[in-house]
Amino acid sequence: MSRKIGHRQSSVGNRRHGVTSYWERTLWPLQSLYFLSPLLIGYEIATVAVAGASGGERLPAIYAERLLGRFFELFGATGYYLPGVLVVGVLLAMHVLRGDPWKAEPKLYLGMLIESVVWALPLFVLGTILSGAKTGTAAPAMILLQQTVDGGGITLAEGMVYSVGAGIYEELMFRVIAIAVLHLLLDDVLALPEQVGKWGAIIGSALLFSFYHFGGDHPFEWGRFVFYTLAGLYFAVLYVGRGFGIVAATHALYDILAVASQLNGQG
Repeated sequence: MSRKIGHRQSSVGNRRHGVTSYWERTLWPLQSLYFLSPLLIGYEIATVAVAGASGGERLPAIYAERLLGRFFELFGATGYYLPGVLVVGVLLAMHVLRGDPWKAEPKLYLGMLIESVVWALPLFVLGTILSGAKTGTAAPAMILLQQTVDGGGITLAEGMVYSVGAGIYEELMFRVIAIAVLHLLLDDVLALPEQVGKWGAIIGSALLFSFYHFGGDHPFEWGRFVFYTLAGLYFAVLYVGRGFGIVAATHALYDILAVASQLNGQG
């Protein structure tokens, strides 16, 4: 697209000389990849290890991961690890196009982790408040993990693994991909004003994220729809302002907190 959403993300990466701040460098796609690599690798290992503990070969893929896998099937490619390869490929492609430095910065990642915890807490508090309301058959503390796997019976260990996968793959699908496609349509194809295209992409991605959590054993309900949409808006604005690494980690940490509060003592 001709004008990328989030001007700070498109401009700061090209500052190859001079001092750049923490707030700028954390937006760089390669730094997101470095930051998320332990989560991505750990998720793939844990899907095998946790399943092996119960006699299985590998945990079933979460719903978002399966959807990404179907994209590869259109081209005749299949494999457990292709969605993970897509994450790496997308971030590397964004890095090459922007021309950011290749240097890893371990101190930066501690700050990103702390920031992700800070961003996860308000959403967890909101989910905890809503857990006192009757929103359906399952407590809303786990509402962002409801549709990640078929059925609803998961152990605490499985829930921890799925939380990480949801953070990475749902953010890739609904923030990186959906926002880019919607912004391309609204801004470049329909030639709408920049702010209309930007906020239209943000709101549209939040609605897609909300509807993603319904279907099958999870029929539509207005209370959950409102929360899913608010959560989608929260993640979308966070992605535009703070980048993929922080929003993916925030999402994963929220789900970890939610699953722990819901399943602690059951796994």
